[in-house]
Amino acid sequence: MTALQPTSSHSRSAIDWTAALIQHRRWLTSVLRSRINDPHVVEDLYQDLSLAVLRQPSRPEDEAKVAPWLYRLAVRQAINHHRRNGRRKRLQERIEQNAYTADHEPDALDWLVQNEQRELVSCAIQSLRPQDREILTLKYTERWSYRQMAEHLGASTGTIEYRLLRAKKRLRKLLCESIPHTVNS
Repeated sequence: MTALQPTSSHSRSAIDWTAALIQHRRWLTSVLRSRINDPHVVEDLYQDLSLAVLRQPSRPEDEAKVAPWLYRLAVRQAINHHRRNGRRKRLQERIEQNAYTADHEPDALDWLVQNEQRELVSCAIQSLRPQDREILTLKYTERWSYRQMAEHLGASTGTIEYRLLRAKKRLRKLLCESIPHTVNS
């Protein structure tokens, strides 16, 4: 079933926004997930996004403009979330991390190495610009083609290729800078 349903002979085509949200849910949540680390918050933001879509007085009428419009709304939801909760969340994380490192001793070397690697990659990804995190997530988590990304993000395939190349270079550079190099004897 497509998200576009003609409702009357007076309009070119009316968009069934509930169906459109269902159709685009997976990649929209990936966009939100690339900007927000907490899966519960992502679900809340997706629900807020759905309400915002249904409440918007001026929605696109052209099928080709639906995905880019939904993308912009998703990004706006993530930005608004960061504005509302940024300082409080960072303070809470610092307090929790200080308490955790003071009270916890690692049980095994493997756990420590895995934890450090995960932290290095996570820090490197979080150091990227939100747009870079999004495009890497859509390409490697959702396995989208350049054409699919271009259609959904409202950009040309050349622009998408350039953004992905730039994002990979930035991530590689951050990882190389953060991983200590050892010399085998």
